[in-house]
Formats: sequence, C-alpha cells, structure tokens
Amino acid sequence: MAGVTLAGVSKSYGTVNVIRDISLSINDGEFLVFVGPSGCGKSTLLRMIAGFETITGGDVLLGGNRVNDMAARDRGVAMVFQNYALYPHMTARENMAFGLRNIGTPKVEIASRIDKAAAILQLEPYLDRKPKALSGGQRQRVAIGRAIMREPDVFLFDEPLSNLDAALRVSMRTEIAKLHHRLAATMIYVTHDQTEAMTMADRIVVLRDGQIEQVGAPIELYERPANAFVAGFLGAPRINLLPATVTAVDGETVELACAGDARLTAKVRASPAKGDTVTIGLRPEILSPADEGALSGIVDVVEQLGSLQLVYATLADGTAIVSELRGGAAPSIGSVARFAIGPGTRHVFDANKVSITLHSEVDGA
Repeated sequence: MAGVTLAGVSKSYGTVNVIRDISLSINDGEFLVFVGPSGCGKSTLLRMIAGFETITGGDVLLGGNRVNDMAARDRGVAMVFQNYALYPHMTARENMAFGLRNIGTPKVEIASRIDKAAAILQLEPYLDRKPKALSGGQRQRVAIGRAIMREPDVFLFDEPLSNLDAALRVSMRTEIAKLHHRLAATMIYVTHDQTEAMTMADRIVVLRDGQIEQVGAPIELYERPANAFVAGFLGAPRINLLPATVTAVDGETVELACAGDARLTAKVRASPAKGDTVTIGLRPEILSPADEGALSGIVDVVEQLGSLQLVYATLADGTAIVSELRGGAAPSIGSVARFAIGPGTRHVFDANKVSITLHSEVDGA
C-alpha cells in the first residue's frame, strides 16, 4: 500500500480554474473522503490522482514517487466508478479477470485472486452470472472485486453508491468499511452525500469551488466547523443559521439577540464588539419545541420518523428552522410554537462566516 501527497495541485480548463492550489497528505492505509457540493472539483481531483486528468500545476506523489507524467495503468491505483463499468457480455468472473488477462497474468494466479476477492465480497454464487442477472449491489461488488484483483496501492471510489436505493446504500457503506478494515488499504472516496462521509471516513476533506475548506475527523468537523459553509454542509438535518446582533461582551462570553425577542449567550475565542452582526449556528438536536423557549415561530411541517419528530418552523424575522422532538406530541401545523435551546455548543460565525466559537458546553437559554 502507499500514501498519497498532493503538492500545490491545480487544474484549469482554459481560463476556468477547477482545482486551486491544493496541498494534502493522505496516510498509508487511511480512508479519506472528498465531500462537497456538485461542481466543487472532487471528482476532478480524484481523476487527477488516477491519471485520467492531466495536471495543470503542482505534483501528485504516490508512495513518495512523482507520477504526474505516468500513465494511469502504471500508477498502482484501481478505480471504482459510479456506473459500475462492467462488460455486459461477460460474466462476473470474466469481468473480474479481464484486466489481469490482458497483461498476461497466469491463469492459475487469476483464478486464485478471483477466489480471494469473491470470498471477501461474498460473490461466490454470482460469478457465472452476467451483469443483467445481478442486482445493483451485486454489480457494484463485482466492480469492487475487479479493483481488488489488481492488488493496487490505492483504491479510488467515485460516488460508487449514488445509483443504489437508500437501503442498499446503507448496506454497501458497511461492506466498503469492512473491506477497508480487512485490506488495510489506502482508500480515497468521493461523494456528495455527507452521511456517507460522516459514517465511513477516517478523515473528511470538505471542498468548495476547487479549494479545501477544512480537513479533519468526522466528529471534529461536526463539532468544530471552521466556517458556516462546513457547518451547513455536514449534519442532517442541516444546522440552523440565524442572523444575530451582539448586545453585550463580557470577556469570552457574549450576549446575542436574534429573531426578535430571543436572547442567548455563547462563549467565543475572538470577542466581537457590541453592535456587531454575527451568525448563530444551532444544531437541530439542541433545539426543541417547549412550553417556554427563547425562539418562537409558526410551524410549517412536522416529519414523523418513529421515535423522532422533526419540526420545521418559520421565525418572526422569516428565518426557517428545524428542531428535534423525542417523545410527546408535536405542535400542530400552522400554530405558533416556542423552541427551547438546550445544552450544547452554540456556533458563532463572524461577518465573514468564520467560526469564533470556543465550543464549550453552554446551559440552555
């Protein structure tokens, strides 16, 4: 296996800069996820590592070796695509063997690798079926098996689960996580689905407009987002972002006014001045309907999710919020409800949407 280093990597199409001077070290054996909205450059970055896209500037190193000018087939990487890329006229066994057969690998070795990969992915019953006789999850396992057959230094996954239904995506997430554990391989995974990123990654790289916004472990990015973009991108339902005004400053503690009559406090590492406008971030799990609360608004929608209910409302200033209710009856649609802010971090972002929060626990308002 091998680590991957990106040193000042950039990619342009004419005057359009798609990747902007990205530097990143990916550890040997790490499961790293590129996540971000459509068009942020994550798939382009993956294809540059694979050798399918040329590099405009900077260097890509695999195992410490510069590979900018090396052909994709010689880089020691294997890529799993979104659309499986299986030959429809070949069986699963033939699809898995195709690449090795083309480079003259002995038949005995190919058969041994197929048996090994099939056992890991539980594909033994399906090896003699053609793709049309396989489910979406089985096809994706064949595509992953083909990658395993090459015994690459680095596995690359380009949104491999986006064509699967919701239940199958959950199952395949587990399968890929178990595969990473068994192979101890370096894996780089691209997705726009933040749930996949949060549940699978050792580290997440959040991208926007071809640049890195933040890199870190999933829980670090969730609890300590560098800015409002990262806070809003990670977490389901999304974090509530409310405009607020600083009404008082006492050392690290600031008092904030938002949504009309709401008053709350937060601890910050860079104290703004009284009168400054900031943005408050409240995760739905610390916000709940209550008889008394800091915020009030009109209930728009209630989603029933078994033991959990999500209550969507619009505050007096027009800000939309979502809160969680565990147990008890939800307020009716169209009614005026109050929302209490429970213990937890109140994220505070300055005028440039950069986090200034200390991330300490704060009592409910």
